[in-house]
Amino acid sequence: MNNIFVKNIAALVLKNPNLAKKLQSYLPTEVPKVVQENGAYNLLYKEKMLHNVLNPLAEAQQIFAMAKNEPVSIHIIYGLGLGYLFQFAARNSKGAVILYEPDLNILWSSLTVVDFSNDFLQDNVFITDTFEDLSEAVYKKSGMKNSPELLSLSSQRELDAEGFNEFVSKIKNTVGSFYLDLKYTKEKFYPSLKMLFANIPNLMNETPLIHLKDFLKGKTAVLVSAGPTLDRNIETLKKYRNKYVLFTVGTAVKTLYQHGIKPDFLSVIETYNSTKQLEGLDLSDVNFITEPYSHSDLRKFKFKKRYSHISANMPINLFWGEICDEKVDEYWSKGTVSYTILNCARLLGCSKIILVGQDLAYIEGHCYSKDSAYKDLICGQNPETGIWEIMAKDLESFANSLSAHPNLEQRVVIAKDRLKNLNNSLHIVKGINGNMLPTESVYAAFVKPLSEYALHFNDRDYINTSLVGAQIDGFKNISLEEALKDVEDIESLELNVDFNYDKNLISSKLNNKLEELKSALSIIENGKKDIKNLNNEIKRYRNANQEVLKLLKKVSLTYLSLSSDFSNKSEIFNFITSADKINLDYEMKMTTEFTVETTTALVAKIEKFYTNAEKRIDEIDLLLKNVLRGL
Repeated sequence: MNNIFVKNIAALVLKNPNLAKKLQSYLPTEVPKVVQENGAYNLLYKEKMLHNVLNPLAEAQQIFAMAKNEPVSIHIIYGLGLGYLFQFAARNSKGAVILYEPDLNILWSSLTVVDFSNDFLQDNVFITDTFEDLSEAVYKKSGMKNSPELLSLSSQRELDAEGFNEFVSKIKNTVGSFYLDLKYTKEKFYPSLKMLFANIPNLMNETPLIHLKDFLKGKTAVLVSAGPTLDRNIETLKKYRNKYVLFTVGTAVKTLYQHGIKPDFLSVIETYNSTKQLEGLDLSDVNFITEPYSHSDLRKFKFKKRYSHISANMPINLFWGEICDEKVDEYWSKGTVSYTILNCARLLGCSKIILVGQDLAYIEGHCYSKDSAYKDLICGQNPETGIWEIMAKDLESFANSLSAHPNLEQRVVIAKDRLKNLNNSLHIVKGINGNMLPTESVYAAFVKPLSEYALHFNDRDYINTSLVGAQIDGFKNISLEEALKDVEDIESLELNVDFNYDKNLISSKLNNKLEELKSALSIIENGKKDIKNLNNEIKRYRNANQEVLKLLKKVSLTYLSLSSDFSNKSEIFNFITSADKINLDYEMKMTTEFTVETTTALVAKIEKFYTNAEKRIDEIDLLLKNVLRGL
């Protein structure tokens, strides 16, 4: 192989060794041809010139100029060609550059004629041919305030228009999923931690579901969600009620009760007060499955028994698992309660698992079942704008079903925010019948995890009865009638297990974690002293001179030792400061010029980080001490 290829592969090995190895043994099925026109090199592939025939460099510059270029930018380059756009981005981007070239013919050929070695070796550059690698790279760079920007040549988009459109859809879903993860980190970490601690007395009476593994071995499970097709399956659910174990999510439970159908298991996992979903129902014969961090008021209802599903993808649950010495690796979850009950049915041993109302799309304008908590939502074209959007037929009714807040105006505000979020995430998914259906990005993002679950745990029979909703690979698409007609009756569902938490162990570990947390106070005190010295120097010199910048570096290093090193050691500190850290890290990356004004503003934000941390350490100290006294 020529020297250019060897040089490129040597650089690529340091960034993506799997791709480097793949290219070393790759045999192109069609070799693009390098041609020279108008004094510039171009790439002819599948009878198409990949770059502008007049000025390919100017084309690359123009495409890059359309994107934001900030220290937090993520520039995804779709397609390499001869590398004009990639190289310009690699050499000019202030943020991250991720090259995605799925066509190995192009990638292999270009690496034999263009020296990319210096570009590959840049710290902000990553190269891949797989969507999985791309997703991981985007995840590492994503934040609440920086969405990736996709840059590509029109010619490369046209080479595989279907593949490109599929890629765009997948990357939207992926970014939406990452955004939700970050939003959870920013908004939910600390409230979830406080809720977990407040729940500990209740958790002592909740058996972790894993201790009932395979209690329902061989039985059929029906998992009810609140999608529009639930209404079409009500009569069949009633007809065969003695043949299956019924799991339901909170938003669908009132629909079932409305028709005299009582579930065996009910699951609600929200951290907000969602008791409206359950009010007025006799749940004394229903088993309740929830998360350790879910809202405390959910536990005030009288249930037959309560069980914990300690989702392994939630950092707060990993922490709880460590504290109570419970393994959590079998509690698969993706943050949606429908996925949770799917995993519950598998853990309990059900061999046939049937989805009802799991449409993951808006069917004929309906977002949810007509008797569900969200029954007032519809999806249609706004008559004023002509744009598809989700609307509430009755805003006040929707607000009342969504929130238990005592103030109506506040309930309406919450409802409007929910509608805004839903409309910001409107998306399109492939339907069971091959048609494209409107949905929200959250639901679109759930299609793949459900498919992957069925393919991974492929020793069960998975059935989707929607027939008009989103296509979920790995699930058979058949009617509920057909799925249940030959199932044998179930005689008993008694779940008896002797389980008790070790309260002494929990108390001991929490005390140790509390003492560890409080040791952050001395670091914070030193950080505040550094800030005081820096502010004095700024007042003294009135400019960002060498001495001021030297102290600023010391202030930054103290903050980083706390926000990174100490956070890695103390999970509780990480939970209480993650939201502030996300914002502050963004501000630090965006500060590229250090003047008196920018330095003073940045230091004030670091000081606020310390103040908030101190306040929350005091709150956790008081909360935990009260909880521990109760144990």
